[in-house]
Amino acid sequence: MAACTFPHSAVADAFTAEALACETAVTFATDLGFRSVQVEGDSLSIIKKLNAATMNRSLINPIISDIQILRGSFDNITFSFVGRQGNMVAHELAKLGIKFSEPMYWMEEVPMQVERLVLRDLPP
Repeated sequence: MAACTFPHSAVADAFTAEALACETAVTFATDLGFRSVQVEGDSLSIIKKLNAATMNRSLINPIISDIQILRGSFDNITFSFVGRQGNMVAHELAKLGIKFSEPMYWMEEVPMQVERLVLRDLPP
């Protein structure tokens, strides 16, 4: 339904980049007015922190806390782990995003290479 790439400069590590990508996705879904969202990610550690009932004490606590606050914007939101093979669309968007110096947003249409991966992921 929608896609975006969002450059984050001066990110310390891949762990923080994954958390920021999740926060951006949840914020984007909130801005679009979605009421039910399924967030999939290939960082098991981030997904566990988002699903944990206890306070997060890691360095990315502010990001996780922001995402937890945004949960209230949805009737239903889930965070699920998928391996790299199940997350090819996000990987392709990340590669595409490197080409842009500013955020890019697509509504209803996405770049052709991303659309092919989305169609491949659809159930038969």
